[in-house]
Order: sequence, then structure tokens, then C-alpha cells
Amino acid sequence: MSRLALSFERLNDRLLTVCKWLITAIVAVLAVILIAAVFYRYALNNAIAWSEEGSKYLMVWLTFLGAPIALRHAAHINIDLLVKLFPPRGRQAFYLGINLVIIATMSIMLWKGWAFAELGARQVASSFNASMLWMYVAVPIGSALTVLVAIELSLKAALGVVDPTQGIDENVSAAIDEVRE
Repeated sequence: MSRLALSFERLNDRLLTVCKWLITAIVAVLAVILIAAVFYRYALNNAIAWSEEGSKYLMVWLTFLGAPIALRHAAHINIDLLVKLFPPRGRQAFYLGINLVIIATMSIMLWKGWAFAELGARQVASSFNASMLWMYVAVPIGSALTVLVAIELSLKAALGVVDPTQGIDENVSAAIDEVRE
């Protein structure tokens, strides 16, 4: 099982590196769009018609590409007071349960999100000529990436139930430092 966890870790390392680069590009594009929109509206008195809608769709992509990164580094909002009451094996069992719930939830979002994206393929964005498929496909892609991360974490937590030293690392400061990179 540790080999399988390591395989998922390596796969997720590669995929999440791509996500980090895409997120960086999206933030840069958002900054340019919003600065240009403000300049055009207030300096030239001529608003860019598609800037608000385009920014909204980029924020959706930002959210769904960022969610698996946040999950991997335990950066989502949580209350860990109860978890800290458990012994190390109990914590790992708790993490396993949580990640199994995440896998189930994200699998449903993947399935339903794909169906929604297929419907969006027949629609066109109102302020620019692009298929809504490109906007809606963020949901199944982000859900699939989150499932892969949750599988990795589930495998690590299952190992941690047997031997807590091989489980999910609870060193939050190391995760924060990695996210800052």
C-alpha cells in the first residue's frame, strides 16, 4: 500500500505543479483584466463589456484548480480541536474517514459536473463568443484532481492507522512553507 501511496504522491506532485502554474497565470490575467477594466471605465469612460463575466469564470477556474492544492496541504478551513483529542492512530483513522467522504462528494461533483458541462457545450457566453463548456468543465476537472489528492491522503491515513509515523504528516508549518513556494 505504501508503494501505491507513493505513486499517487508522485502523480499528484506533477498535476499540482501544473495547477500552480495555471493559477499563477490566471491571477496574472485577472489582474490585467481588472486593471484594464477600471482604466477603461474611469479614464476613458468606456467600459469593457466582457471584463466582469470573464473575471467570474476565471475565478471559478481559480477555485477548482486551487482546491486540490489546499486539500493536500491541509489549508482548508477546519476545526481540529476534536481531532487533537485522539491518539495518533485515532487521528489517522479520522483523516481516513474524512478523505473517504471527500472522495464520495467529489465523485458526485465530477459526475454531475460533467453532465452540466455537456449541457453548457450548447450555450455561448453572453458577453463574448465562447462555449460555456470551457467555463463549466472547471468543475469536473477540479473534482477529479481533488479525488486524486484525497485518494493519496486516504492511502497515507490507512498506513497511519497501522503505523502513525507513515500516516498523514500533521506538521502544519511545513505545509505552509511549501504552499508559499
